[in-house]
Amino acid sequence: MNNPEISVIIPAYNIREYIGKCLDSVLAQDLTDKNMMEIIAVDDGSTDGTAEVLDGYAAKDGRIHVIHKENGGVSAARNDGIAVARGKYIFFFDGDDFEEPYTCREIYELAEKNQADTVIYGYYRYEDDAVKETCLPRFDATIYEEKDILKSVMPAFVGLSYQNINDWVAGKPDALYVENPALWRTMVKKSVILENHLQFDTTLRVGEDTVFISDYLSCARKCLIQQKCYYYLVTRESSAIFQYEKKPFDKLRGKVALLDGRMNLTNRIKERCGTDITETWAGTVVMSAVEMAFQLSGKNANASRKERYTAYRSYVDDARVQPLIAGFVPDKGSFVKRVPFMLMKKGRFGLLFFATGLMHLIHYEFKR
Repeated sequence: MNNPEISVIIPAYNIREYIGKCLDSVLAQDLTDKNMMEIIAVDDGSTDGTAEVLDGYAAKDGRIHVIHKENGGVSAARNDGIAVARGKYIFFFDGDDFEEPYTCREIYELAEKNQADTVIYGYYRYEDDAVKETCLPRFDATIYEEKDILKSVMPAFVGLSYQNINDWVAGKPDALYVENPALWRTMVKKSVILENHLQFDTTLRVGEDTVFISDYLSCARKCLIQQKCYYYLVTRESSAIFQYEKKPFDKLRGKVALLDGRMNLTNRIKERCGTDITETWAGTVVMSAVEMAFQLSGKNANASRKERYTAYRSYVDDARVQPLIAGFVPDKGSFVKRVPFMLMKKGRFGLLFFATGLMHLIHYEFKR
């Protein structure tokens, strides 16, 4: 049997109530030849019956291959999927989302017609059985090649620059906009992954998509932007990312791990392309230093104020964070927005933490 043209990799962990709708939407893809596609579902040690649902679908459709493994996180699951994928192109879908029936065919045809290494497309935010937001890619051109990808596409995914922060302080609209780096809104080419030895970073529980897509784009020769939505991102309170956002200590650990990931990524791209991309994401670290002051200075039943402040200082005193804070020069703009950054620049982290604690008392909410 010839290899399929498309591999769809779906990690699944304890999503028994959602995985069926996802698989149904993939199986409904209107490809001219159904054998053009294989579906690799990776059961990441589920305990809620997800594994049995996957096996049931596989028994009914030979295009579905199920991998059962011990729980190791989404990055490890995707790496396992890549290892067995036979397709020329790969889609990474999440098991609690779903897609339009023409997604794979249209994106595949676009890539083939334009000889693109990747296609980036739009998506819908979906909640309570309705579309809440239409999210199209924000790029000026349709096709980017070689160094233009590194210059104009990759920075939109990897993070914020210093200029982004100053634009935000100055009140410019969408100054902190970053393209959603989720892999489910792209199609990639397996040969690019293999030739450049790309893998998902298994040390990252959050931000693994940011690092992988940035790494991939730095290797891509041609990138196509499709101004059309195909994917439905289902928002639910039980999702891992939703819970993560509510836990400041987990979020702090995630930011430290992602800092490692970004720095390793920067070193790889510098070795590969001779370009230092630090300036494309340095602002993210500076903004995180302010954001974590707000989050950790709020009352927490599980930690004293001293414990929360100690955790905060562990971030801003990090030898990798300090030079990035020192390199930021606050510009003119909103006084309220500027103050936290000015305190940071002067090393007044204790005062910043105290001030953000007071702002919780007046129910001020820090929003990017």
